[in-house]
Amino acid sequence: MKKTLSVLATAALGVSMLAMPAFAAHEGTTYTGTLEALNGDTGSGTASIEVSEDGETMTVSVDASNLELDFVHAIHIHGIYDGDLSDDPSEGSFTASACPTVAGNDTVNGGDAPGTDGSEPDGFVNVLEGASSYGGVLVSLTTEGDTSADSALAVDRFPQGTSIDYEREIDIPSAMKDELAKVHIVVHATDIDDNGSESNDDGEVSSLNSELPFDATAPALCGTLAAASTGNVDTGAGGTATDSNGALALGLGGLALAGAVALRRRGLAS
Repeated sequence: MKKTLSVLATAALGVSMLAMPAFAAHEGTTYTGTLEALNGDTGSGTASIEVSEDGETMTVSVDASNLELDFVHAIHIHGIYDGDLSDDPSEGSFTASACPTVAGNDTVNGGDAPGTDGSEPDGFVNVLEGASSYGGVLVSLTTEGDTSADSALAVDRFPQGTSIDYEREIDIPSAMKDELAKVHIVVHATDIDDNGSESNDDGEVSSLNSELPFDATAPALCGTLAAASTGNVDTGAGGTATDSNGALALGLGGLALAGAVALRRRGLAS
């Protein structure tokens, strides 16, 4: 009888596990975030990354309004990664990034905003100061063509204006596939010296490219991404189960266990 009970219990466990899907959480997940203003920019917005069901591509959406500059806005997915995105994911690792703040990122060495002499913090976060928090460029959210970090300053292929309505399907670099909750979306270009133009009055240039004005690459908005709730239940085994699948699993497991109890009672009564 004990052997029979053991077999039935094992069967119950097996049925429950079979009823739970084994897909990874990455596939089909949507990550969303609010774009918060940096450097006193007047803009705001939202961003999202929707992963395809096969986990190979992502649809990236960025919506923003009331940006200070009517200029090209380079938009990137930034992250702190110690490897090469083109290599095997096991060759590198991600560290969770963050949006910068003036209090935490404005440094004397970075004090190069227009109208300052670099001898003290200037009250702004330039593109290099910000990178210490949100990391380097992983994906360039261009409107067409290449989306790698090589296109980080492709000013002819980014949205332009005081509002942004961006959406594009992009291949996900293999190293990023399970790390999208650790990256940030950053919108660049803001009017640091409040002169209504991307050109600075004193001719200060970008810390990345001397052919671009300082304002052109200074971060304007930054957003932290988090997986949106989908009503799925964590199975504890690296996957999720929908409520209906979970109920099915519990129901089948319950039936099997009920059968085991009934047999045990019959054995005791005989």
